[in-house]
Amino acid sequence: MRSLAPLCLLAVGFAHGAGMSIEEGKKLWSLVPPQSPAQVTIDSLVAAKRAEQKLTPNGEADAASLIRRLYLDLTGLPPDRTDQTDIPALVDQLLASRHFGERWGRHWLDAARYADSNGRDRNIIFYHAWRYRDYVIASFNAGKPYDVFLREQIAGDLMPAKNQAQRDEQLTATAFLALGSKAYEESKPEIFRMDVIDEQIETISRSVLGLSVACARCHDHKFDPIPTADYYALAGILRSTQPLYGYGPRGIKATAYHHTEWHALGTSAESLAPAALEYFRKLDAETLTMHEARSSRYGISKRIPEMKRRLGTLSGAEKDQLAAEIASMEAKVADWNVKVTALEKSVETMQDAAPPQPAWTMGARDREKIENCRIHVRGETTNLGSPVPRGFLQVISLKDAPPPAQKQSGRLELAQWLTHRDNPLTARVYVNRIWQKLFGRALVTTVDDFGVNGSKPSHPELLDYLAVRFMDSGWSVKALIKEIVLSKTYRMSSAASSANLASDPDNIYLWRMSPRLVEAEVLRDSILALSGQLDPYPPQKQFLERFHPQKNAELSSFKPFVIPAAMVDTHRSVYLPVVRGSLPEVFTLFNFAAPERPVAQRDESILPAQSLYLMNNPWVIGQARHAAQRLLTGTKGDRERITRLYALAFARAPAPEEMQRMLLFVTNGNEDTWTTLCQTVMSSAEFRISP
Repeated sequence: MRSLAPLCLLAVGFAHGAGMSIEEGKKLWSLVPPQSPAQVTIDSLVAAKRAEQKLTPNGEADAASLIRRLYLDLTGLPPDRTDQTDIPALVDQLLASRHFGERWGRHWLDAARYADSNGRDRNIIFYHAWRYRDYVIASFNAGKPYDVFLREQIAGDLMPAKNQAQRDEQLTATAFLALGSKAYEESKPEIFRMDVIDEQIETISRSVLGLSVACARCHDHKFDPIPTADYYALAGILRSTQPLYGYGPRGIKATAYHHTEWHALGTSAESLAPAALEYFRKLDAETLTMHEARSSRYGISKRIPEMKRRLGTLSGAEKDQLAAEIASMEAKVADWNVKVTALEKSVETMQDAAPPQPAWTMGARDREKIENCRIHVRGETTNLGSPVPRGFLQVISLKDAPPPAQKQSGRLELAQWLTHRDNPLTARVYVNRIWQKLFGRALVTTVDDFGVNGSKPSHPELLDYLAVRFMDSGWSVKALIKEIVLSKTYRMSSAASSANLASDPDNIYLWRMSPRLVEAEVLRDSILALSGQLDPYPPQKQFLERFHPQKNAELSSFKPFVIPAAMVDTHRSVYLPVVRGSLPEVFTLFNFAAPERPVAQRDESILPAQSLYLMNNPWVIGQARHAAQRLLTGTKGDRERITRLYALAFARAPAPEEMQRMLLFVTNGNEDTWTTLCQTVMSSAEFRISP
């Protein structure tokens, strides 16, 4: 049997001895509940560390740089105006913008390994994944407390709801548990089931706790205080949970009409869902029969050409016998043709006559059978040890956290344990990621590893201060971001100091604001904004209708459902389909988060291929032409056009020497000249950097 945890085993291949004990683990810095020092601020804590290193801080950034920084960090879009002087009012405006949720929701979608398709060999579409994406965006825009946000994703279906809208929202949130990539080609159901559970455990532990609990699937964790029993305590909770992803390890091809394993939404769900589900079960059965008939016909017909070739080499009785066999097989193929044609017509008729149905979403629900999980010795499904009661990590033992309910999966209690005030990891991990998104470097640089092998915080008191402030504010993401971006630390200039660079080249002690590369989505959206082609509103149709309007659609590695070149759209990049294994070129080149796994921090790179893309890609050239036409029709005179171009691209006025060079280039120029200039600006380093 194949290894079930090859990456984990590779990672610990050279480890010796057992990992940290639970009692030792409780003393690890990250597993001690945060305590905020009294009478401090972000700036005072940063200043104290900076003084220890004898570093002189920069002054405040100029207004244009600060405004551009705020827009890019909070909304992911360049400024539409640069004359704001009231920075606190501007921050409030940006936090209230619907674009805030699109920007910060995308950060969470990285951690939630969001995708619109499965990936792997059977790269089928997740037809209703977009509802989860929109739920995440809406949650950030609404200022939903982070602890509530987490509980809904783990156990929304088990939480009380005051109305149907809230109920639908909570059901949609549980798609978090269903979005993972699955090995549909796996022929053994028990292996498939445990692999899905393993992926869920890794996603929850990495995205929420900053730990890799999945490393304890086959053995006690080699480093962190996580015994194998703890892994299977969590596995029991998820084994008692049915993820609803619309497809299983066996059965027919999934289509846009395969509604047998989704949550039904809306006020009509109870009345419409039962009949719709029964109808689609019949449709699935008929479709499966059709596929089997096609397969049987193919199995016979593929042999006939070779038999006919052999016929020419024979004579006498052998030839007559083979000819008779061929005739018999051709008759069978003809019979199968009739059957397949009838089945295809039946399936098409059933698809066209589909009954009214509710809206659907991916999600999760409790299974009818609630059960503990037995330890799988060495991770093998055929080598079972003792059962482990459902529960949580022993190293985070919370006195008033209820254990899993006997008649439910335990997800509700897991959600409560994760968001408990005394859980030492959840708030710390998330505020560390907020800091990383705003400064480019986290306080704990191993953003998804707060275990023994993770780095220690550069500013431990600041990390605890932020975690406690976060919880005290009602787990408000917006409130914490506002406090950070209004600090002197965030508002500093990014200018370099040779003396400071010599002693702190990585800016660990925050003597300046480090310039940061913008992400792939911000770059694409900024190009569209500069060209005037950006549609700032969410799409009215989802990607199936926008990119491939067929009823029955399946992705495969041989015939992709939607290829990157077809993903041409003017909406914000967050609304582009995330097709595993088939991402748009701008995503793959500019370090988009790999959707196969939870990603807390994206890679950064500066590569020749990126410059070549900006120089030669037809889409970029087309957007540069739109930008040129915008300048030529909306302004008069070369000087005014250049000033307008700099305002749109960099949120600043051109320096005198820049203006002089630009004027020399465009004098007596035509649309092609201005197109080249606009493309040059789009390709520049400044356009790709948050100041």
